Amino acid sequence: MRIIAGSRKSRSIKSLPGDNTRPTLDVVKEACFSVIGPWIQDKVGLDLFAGSGNIGLESLSRGAKELHFVDGSNQACQIIKENIKTLNFEKESSVYRMDCFQACRFFKSKQLVFDFIYLDPPYQKIDLNKLLNACLPIIHEDSLIVYECLDDDEVTLPDAYELDKTKSYGRIALYFIRRK
Repeated sequence: MRIIAGSRKSRSIKSLPGDNTRPTLDVVKEACFSVIGPWIQDKVGLDLFAGSGNIGLESLSRGAKELHFVDGSNQACQIIKENIKTLNFEKESSVYRMDCFQACRFFKSKQLVFDFIYLDPPYQKIDLNKLLNACLPIIHEDSLIVYECLDDDEVTLPDAYELDKTKSYGRIALYFIRRK
């Protein structure tokens, strides 16, 4: 796995061994950043279900100001920390081991608000509406949420959100979601 563009272009990053996580494919990552790349400069982001930190690290390489990585796995958090150190992003990064709902409550208590959130939960294992509602207190009106899922998943959004655009790549779909 590697960083595609930006200040750390072509640098390798570690991924988790085994089948428990699935790194975002380069073609999907490229598609995501073709939409958000020009806008991401100096933004604060959250990589929820971060895995190896692939998306958040790409964001930092492309100019994001600050990234918070959340994963429920201790092993994933260790890999993220190694990747952050390898790419020298320690000052811009924070890593948290907790589930997505704990994270939303934690960031709300800290009054931390994100410009963008990348959601890549285990496929079909999360209630998207419940998660998006939990994210409401930690985003502002101009925030963007990118949701990665299987192309054939049925996605419905809570009333507080609207779909900005969708892109499909093979079996994977990206939903770009904004607050109404």
